[in-house]
Amino acid sequence: MGRSLIASSCVIFLLQVQVAAQPRPLSAALPRDIAAGKRIFHAQCAWCHGTEGSGGSGPNLQRAALRRAKNDSELVRIVRSGIPGTEMANLEISLTDRMAWQAAAYVRSLGRTTARPTTGDPARGATVYEKTGCASCHAVAGGGGGLGPDLSEIGALRGPVHLRQSLTEPAAAHPPGYLVARATAKDGKELRGILVNEDVFWILLRDPAGTVHTLEKTDGLVITREPEATLMPSYASRLTAGELDDLVAYLATLRGER
Repeated sequence: MGRSLIASSCVIFLLQVQVAAQPRPLSAALPRDIAAGKRIFHAQCAWCHGTEGSGGSGPNLQRAALRRAKNDSELVRIVRSGIPGTEMANLEISLTDRMAWQAAAYVRSLGRTTARPTTGDPARGATVYEKTGCASCHAVAGGGGGLGPDLSEIGALRGPVHLRQSLTEPAAAHPPGYLVARATAKDGKELRGILVNEDVFWILLRDPAGTVHTLEKTDGLVITREPEATLMPSYASRLTAGELDDLVAYLATLRGER
C-alpha cells in the first residue's frame, strides 16, 4: 500500500511539473507584458521587421496568421531560437524564456492591428511587371527566368518598404546567394555574372542572358568579386511613382498561395 501511494504521488508530481513547464497562452498576456514585449521587439526585431511589425527585410507581422508559427509555442520558439537557414537569427543568448514569451505576445498583438494598405493597384502592378520584363530574370509560380531570386513568396518574406528599396536601390538590398563576380582573361576579355559555384580549379558564372559559363582557373584568369554589386537595374527613374506603387502592391500579393 505504501509503494502504491508513493507511485501515485510521483505520477501527480510529474504531471504538475509537465503542466508548469507549459508556457501560458499568449492571449493571457497582461498590458505590462505587451509593453515589455514591444520594447524587446524594437530593440531586437524592428531592424528587419519594421516599426510595429510593418515589414522590412523581414515580413509584415501585422496579420492574424503567421505561416511559420501556427500556434503559440511555435511563435515563442521562433522568437528565441530563430529559423535555421534563414535571416531569422537565434537570440537564445539575448532573450530569456520570459522575454521571448513577452516578445511573442507583442507579435501576436500585431495581428489585431489593421495593416496599412499599400497605395498601389496590384492588377496594374502585374501589368507593370510584365511590361518591364521582370519575368525574364525572376520566376513566379514556376514561370519566368532564373537569373534573379524566385518571387513566388516575396510578399510573405518582405515588407513593402523593402520591396520598394529593392526596385529603386537594388544594390542596397542585395539578396544572399547572388554574388556578382567578374572574370578577366589574359587577352582582356571579360565575363561578368552571378557566381553559381566555385572550387579550387573551376568557377561557374551565369551571365545576364542566363547562360552558365564554366571557366578554368589559370594563372591568366583574374577573378574579381563584387559583394556590393547587382545585375538588377534601378527602376527609380525608369518607372513613375504611380507605377512603382502599383508594382510594390503586386509583389506584396505574392505569398506562394495556390
